[in-house]
Amino acid sequence: MPTYRLETFGKLALSGGASSALSHQRRRLALLPLLAASGERGLSRDQLLAYLWPESAAANARHSLEQLLHALRRALGESVFSGTNPVSLDFGVVASDVAEFEGALTRGALADAVALYDGPFLQGFYLDDAPEFERWASAERARLADRYAEALSRLALDSERAGDHTGAVRWRRRLADADPVSSRSALALMRALVAAGDRTAALQHARVYEALIQQELESAPDPSIVSYAAALRAGGSDHGASVPVPRSTGGTSARSDLTPATNAPVDQAVTPLQPSEMLVSPAPPVSREFALPTVEKANAHRSRNWWLAGFPVGATILLLAALAGRDREKVSALDPNKIVIVPFRTSGVDSSVKYLGEGVVDLIAPMLTGEGGPIAVDSRTVISTWNRITRGRDGTADDARQVARDLGAGLVLTGSVVEVGGRLSIAGSVIPTGTGDARPLSSVSAPIDSVDRLLDLFVGQLLTRQSGVAETSVSAITSQSLPAIRAYLNGRAAYRRADEDQAIESFSRALEIDSTFALAALDLAVATGKLLRAQLCVFKGCRVYSLVPGVAMSERVDGLFNRAVRLAWGYRFKLGRRDRPLLDALRGDNYPRPSSARETLANLGRAVAAAPDRPETHYLLGVLLLHQGAALGLSDSRERAAAAFRMASKLDPSYLAPLVRMVDVAAFGRDTASLRRAGVLYLSRDSVGPTADYVRWLVAVGTSDIAAHRAIRARLYSLNRPTLDHIYLTSQMSGLGLEDADSAAILLTEATADPIEKSVALRRAFLLALNRGRPSEATHLLRRMGELRTQDYSFRNFAIDAALFNDGERALADSSAREMARTLARDTLRPLPPDARRPTSVAMLGQSMWYLDSGDTVRAAAATDWLQRHAEGQSRNSAFSVVPAMLIATSARRPDGVVLRALVDSMARDGCCVLPPFVNLALAHAYEESGDEAGALRAIRRGVGYNPPRMLSVQLREEGRLAARLGDRAGAIRAYEHYLALRSDPEPAFLAQRDSIRAEVNRLKRGR
Repeated sequence: MPTYRLETFGKLALSGGASSALSHQRRRLALLPLLAASGERGLSRDQLLAYLWPESAAANARHSLEQLLHALRRALGESVFSGTNPVSLDFGVVASDVAEFEGALTRGALADAVALYDGPFLQGFYLDDAPEFERWASAERARLADRYAEALSRLALDSERAGDHTGAVRWRRRLADADPVSSRSALALMRALVAAGDRTAALQHARVYEALIQQELESAPDPSIVSYAAALRAGGSDHGASVPVPRSTGGTSARSDLTPATNAPVDQAVTPLQPSEMLVSPAPPVSREFALPTVEKANAHRSRNWWLAGFPVGATILLLAALAGRDREKVSALDPNKIVIVPFRTSGVDSSVKYLGEGVVDLIAPMLTGEGGPIAVDSRTVISTWNRITRGRDGTADDARQVARDLGAGLVLTGSVVEVGGRLSIAGSVIPTGTGDARPLSSVSAPIDSVDRLLDLFVGQLLTRQSGVAETSVSAITSQSLPAIRAYLNGRAAYRRADEDQAIESFSRALEIDSTFALAALDLAVATGKLLRAQLCVFKGCRVYSLVPGVAMSERVDGLFNRAVRLAWGYRFKLGRRDRPLLDALRGDNYPRPSSARETLANLGRAVAAAPDRPETHYLLGVLLLHQGAALGLSDSRERAAAAFRMASKLDPSYLAPLVRMVDVAAFGRDTASLRRAGVLYLSRDSVGPTADYVRWLVAVGTSDIAAHRAIRARLYSLNRPTLDHIYLTSQMSGLGLEDADSAAILLTEATADPIEKSVALRRAFLLALNRGRPSEATHLLRRMGELRTQDYSFRNFAIDAALFNDGERALADSSAREMARTLARDTLRPLPPDARRPTSVAMLGQSMWYLDSGDTVRAAAATDWLQRHAEGQSRNSAFSVVPAMLIATSARRPDGVVLRALVDSMARDGCCVLPPFVNLALAHAYEESGDEAGALRAIRRGVGYNPPRMLSVQLREEGRLAARLGDRAGAIRAYEHYLALRSDPEPAFLAQRDSIRAEVNRLKRGR
């Protein structure tokens, strides 16, 4: 048995043995699929150099290859490779799905081969600064997809010849899913469906295909599809003369050069969709805004991070399937393994059972994970769709079927809950969405305080009826306590209406009653809003706090988040496979340390793929893209964020949080029309909730509604802390309402006596003062912060960072640097008490940067060396030491400066929250000093998009300068105007600079 397994279809993952050590070594991982795809023949060393280090000097590249091979042998064993030149993979040590796929095709085991194909080759994996590797991966992806399509065609043909119409439909559907715009595949599937006796499904596929071609290609469908569908509607059969199959006339679609479909196999290159993009999972109607302009662009996006660029394509496909569901006579493409659970009817003496109407949906859905039975559509999506269709009246079986059609489910579960004499009884039926009779489930009953046992019996029946497996236990998934269940369901309801405070209270209460309630723990972690977080230490304690706007930090919420993650992780075996990826995203790869934004993004992508119908995952993805996408170097991150929010809102129109973020998106883009529409939409659904005042404020400042703005300002002091926090951050990132940010910062500093919370508030006020061009005010705030942080180096380090990168006072920085040098020298030599805080990598980094700025390269190098040897943690050590090393090498014009700049650039694209906040400014300085102004501008723009807004005004000033020099006049004007909004009322020392930039903007606008 091989020790390791390499999976390349739909992802790149190595499992087994000590493989976890390679999980973040992208170039080492990249070597493995290169060798796996080359088979036993392997690749020469020159080929490997060309793929992995195309732009490096030959000697450097050869050295890098030797190091890489040595590291892999050390990690995976000396026998992992066969041969030295060429190099091949020993498949007795590392098994690979791509090698097994090719082998199965060679020996004619087509079903085994297609079972291995879980998605496009190396989907979501990319390698920076390796264009030859990217080209190879793209070509290999197309070749393997072509072989996959050929195998499916042959399997379908074999089934047709054997009279296995069901099998033929299965293979033809997979082929159509792989290339949804292929007229040949579409027509072949329609003919297979008719042969299997499902004319309705054939017509449905024709409608979906026609809508898809119009949406994606803006073209008419192939005439063969139109003619065949017309003949079916007229009553012709698949084998009758009344069903013409005309040859394409050309020019009517992107596939017009293809001959009409027949029952013969078709050879064609395809780019299969991910499961979340397939037509079997339609969502409620989605607007055209989700569509990508062309299929070519969609495929190009899917060749890299599919969760970043691919999921809008999935939304397009979902839209097209949903379009056909608007008419009740049109049947959507239904997944027979997917089930919708609609709210149960309730009756009885005890009114407390009323909560189980919708509550049963929330409780049963997580139990049906597809493991040994059907998979349930997300409960929130179902309830939202049910409420839209029934509009407050009692729903019927036809309404339930309509919900299932809208959501692409082949089954519906309906039922009732009755309470009599202190006992609950549940009865229900499984109804096919299309044709067929309902299958009733036997009524089960239990005492009113034994809901867990009751649902255990009921769901066990359902699973046994559907798949013949043994009963599953609800207590292994939810809770054995009725009060805990009720608290959990109350929390779910509160979260739907964006009342995070009440949701946190309810989920916390559920966990206080039953600490093994894994679902409640997971939802509590979501409700705390700590998707993106950093660690702050004061005295002997550290706290993780959120960097997402509108989520105020408190010791209690911080503790609840950490407890929720610990409990959910400890009882993760109780979570279904749809829930575990979301827990992974919230917990992060480095828990309890925060993960980088890029790592969180990757984990969220997996969560979206695992549960594409869950609104929360799309919302959280949008939050991350909105507030860290630019820092990750994603130029269209705002558009992607908006698409994610729209998807979350479409899946559940009652979910208010995505609407708030749509208001943010419009404000950041200065789109007043969209801002006004989004604000009106939100306030029409919630005019009194905890977020309503924030929406009112942002709409007022963004649309220059003076009266509304004055009304909000008059009661700014009474706004809740999350709203003030949101105002503080959004005003800086958008350049709107900066005077309100000043007031919010003051109110936040006075709102708490907790030393860590006050320290965070003072730090934010300090950063705002620097962005506003008020260094004296910033110094005063810093001294107040220092009074709270007497046993910490951070106070002095903030002073140094401010002077070096953010227009801070140099006198304070100089005295802080001297004091820090004395303290560091003492603490690095003498033994410290166990409870004392040792010198941190942040402190030594600040000292190194100060020495470097002062021209003392000897001491800067010594401090950098200390970082390499003694800083906290290996990854943090590497990240913090490489920045001053890069600046030293660049300043000295050393050859390794190029390599160090590339390394820092790669690290900087990880976004928040590992590297120092000035990394992009330092990198831009190094790039410009080396003559690469375009690289400097790219780095600066990442820094401008970094949230929270640190050193924002300085980076905007640099962006404007570099953009103007490179001829990007619009970009320069945009950056300068944002800078001027921040520096609207600076201290006197910055008035001349502000006026100079204002004059520069006027010059740029005149085109001079």
